[in-house]
Amino acid sequence: MVYEPPIITLEGLYPLLLLLLLSLVATTYHTVRIQFKEAVDFSLDWNLFLSWIPLLVAYMVDLTVTRFGKLPKWVGFWSVVWMVFFPNAPYMITDLVHLSGDMGRDLTWHDMIMLFFYAEVSLINGLVSVYWMHRSWQKTYTKIVSNVLLAISFPLAGFGIYLGRIRRWNSWDIVENPEKLLRAIGQSLTDRTALVLSLEFGVLLSMLYLVLWVLLRFRVRPVE
Repeated sequence: MVYEPPIITLEGLYPLLLLLLLSLVATTYHTVRIQFKEAVDFSLDWNLFLSWIPLLVAYMVDLTVTRFGKLPKWVGFWSVVWMVFFPNAPYMITDLVHLSGDMGRDLTWHDMIMLFFYAEVSLINGLVSVYWMHRSWQKTYTKIVSNVLLAISFPLAGFGIYLGRIRRWNSWDIVENPEKLLRAIGQSLTDRTALVLSLEFGVLLSMLYLVLWVLLRFRVRPVE
């Protein structure tokens, strides 16, 4: 009797466990900060949590496609969900604006390392989620379609960051205030800052993902 392999394996959970460890280290930096003085901003922990949503969505999609094969409608639906939450991951790069300019204070340096750690972990969550989604698209759709989906996801993430940081919208507003959000999106399409931010974040994310993809795609394996 042949048994199907389990959907979830310990090997498949390794990336999530490692990223969970990094997230706990980031929150430890914040805990240390609280011992010295008040918290910098508890939204850091919330934003870090939000960066896990696209990661877990991508992980689920990758698992199901790997296990059950092509599921175009399933992948399409969760791709939209993933895209709605994906900007929350690179969004934390913009939290670096909270840094003070007093380089003579120890807390300034602690804050710099802490904010960078949060941004780094959140960004890695996002890039790994892109990798899993990209792999799912490649297994489900044609090469052209999968590459187009990948290409548009980066500037769309930049646009989402603009909506969150500048216009102060969040992912939940797509359910709570869809009409107002759509109007804001329409108005933002002619905003120079929105276009520049979308383009520059798109280039940044695409270059970082290229590095990740090359490292995983062409990693050196020992000769047995």
